[in-house]
Amino acid sequence: MKIYLAILISFLATGLFGQTIDSLGLDDNPQLTKYESDYFNKEFKDWIKDFDFTDKKIAFLTGSTANKHLTKTDYFNEVKSRLKDNYGMTHSALYLTEEEKLKSGYDAIVVSWVKLLTDKRRRQIMTELSYKK
Repeated sequence: MKIYLAILISFLATGLFGQTIDSLGLDDNPQLTKYESDYFNKEFKDWIKDFDFTDKKIAFLTGSTANKHLTKTDYFNEVKSRLKDNYGMTHSALYLTEEEKLKSGYDAIVVSWVKLLTDKRRRQIMTELSYKK
């Protein structure tokens, strides 16, 4: 009986995880949904000091120098694809200062596949994001 219960619980947990992944990136609104913020809070839990992704406005960038802007849908489509193929994602979060938040209109930036991000490029990104407000 215990084996049947364990198997049932494992199937339920797998299904719930799949539903959560399918709920990521359903729109291009930079304001994160509950599922998206839960994903980032779990994904970056070792990096987070006092940052909570709940109800945050996030920009997404990629490219070796963070020179390509992504929509939220594009970003999460890549995440879903890599998770389904059992590959990891090379990404990190840039937590913005109060001044950067005011200038850019965003709370944080998630970068993927970025090799080099200089202070100069970070200032350029703030300017680019300010035009997207």
